[in-house]
Amino acid sequence: MNREASPTASPLRNLNSNYLSPDRGVDSPSRTKIKNLSDKLQHLQLGLDEEKQARKDAFEYKLKSLDEKIQRGQMSDETRFKLLKEQISKLQEAVSTEKVSREILDERKSKEIKLAENNLTIELNMEKQGRKDAESKINKSVNDKFYSFKLELSKEKKSREETEDKFITDIRDQIGRLHEAL
Repeated sequence: MNREASPTASPLRNLNSNYLSPDRGVDSPSRTKIKNLSDKLQHLQLGLDEEKQARKDAFEYKLKSLDEKIQRGQMSDETRFKLLKEQISKLQEAVSTEKVSREILDERKSKEIKLAENNLTIELNMEKQGRKDAESKINKSVNDKFYSFKLELSKEKKSREETEDKFITDIRDQIGRLHEAL
C-alpha cells in the first residue's frame, strides 16, 4: 500500500518529518532514538493500516460473497415460487374445469332423474287407468252375467210358477172331478 495514500499515517509522518527534517540540525543520540522510535511507529502504523485494509478487503469480499449467495438464493426462490405459482394456477384451472364438468354432469343427471320420474309417473297413471278400465270391464261383465243369471232365474221361476200353477190347476181339476165322480 502507498504510504502517502494512507490517511491515518499522515499525522505521524508530519510529526516525524518535523523532528527529522534536515533543517533541524545535527543528529543527537536522543534524536536518533526518536527517529528510530518514529520509524518503528511508522512501520507499526503501516502494518496496522495494511492489516485494517486486509480486514476491510476480507470483510468486503465476504459481504460480496454473501450478497451473491443471497442473490442466487433469491433467484432460485423466485424461480421456485414462479414454478409453484404456475403449478397452483394449473391446479386451480383443473379444479375449476372439474367443478364445471361436475356441475354439468349434476345438471344432466338431475334432468335424467326428472325425465325418469315423469316417465314413471306417466306409466303408473297409464297402469292405473288400465286397471280401472279392466276393473270396469270386469264389473260390467260380472254385472252382465249377474243380470243374465237373474233373467234366467226369473224366467225359470216364472216357468216353474206357471208349471206349478198349471199343476195346481190340473190337480184341482182332477180333485174336482174326483169329487164329482164320488
